[in-house]
Amino acid sequence: MTDLERKLAETLREQGGEVTPDLAGAWAEQLRRQRRPRAARRRLTVLVAPLAAVLVVLTSVLLATQLNSAPTPVPPASRGQELTLPKPEYSPVGLVEKGEPIALTDFAGQTDNWTSYAVFASAMGTTLFCVEAFPKGLTGAPVHGEVASQFGTKSPSCVPLSTGTVCAGYVGETGGPLPAGKAIYLVNPAVRELSLFDAKGDLSQAKRVGMLGQQQLFLADVTPGSPPVRFDVSSDEARPASR
Repeated sequence: MTDLERKLAETLREQGGEVTPDLAGAWAEQLRRQRRPRAARRRLTVLVAPLAAVLVVLTSVLLATQLNSAPTPVPPASRGQELTLPKPEYSPVGLVEKGEPIALTDFAGQTDNWTSYAVFASAMGTTLFCVEAFPKGLTGAPVHGEVASQFGTKSPSCVPLSTGTVCAGYVGETGGPLPAGKAIYLVNPAVRELSLFDAKGDLSQAKRVGMLGQQQLFLADVTPGSPPVRFDVSSDEARPASR
């Protein structure tokens, strides 16, 4: 080989080394580039995780503060006026009826069908409001003592009169002269509507069924075992004068 050929070969080798790709270096660079995002993500996770925990704690504290500082809800006011009436007494001693009984409702008894009546009576000089039961279908006005009462019926059951808007009342019961699920009230003659409420606030709208003397009788369907404890009325006295 001549000197010229040798120089040419050396030149080609030098140029070939310049253009030959450095595969090992390129692979190392690629690995470095892949590691950088992971490291950055790790650093970001390290920073964000404590911040998220702090945010959760602050939110919990804020909610607890709002709940503690919120005003206590006020329970709804009870509707109407308190209904306070004496308990009925079964067949008071020396009972004498006054006036004609007023029929209230019919019901089935142990052996027959019966009718509930309301009547004024007196005992020991006290005027009473009484409820009693007589066999259904009697002709004329039944008179206490002349007709046998139903076996097991607490007839008559009587209460003294009061001076309030609701003068007297009797809530029906099993074995009583008024069946369970019914209630009768004697009210002021000016009353047009009588609303009754039990301890749960459930409404029973009473219905006018007649007059006893100068006062009105209102009969209501009530929940057995949950007697009315409050009442509300609308009366003619509250109506505006006509022009």
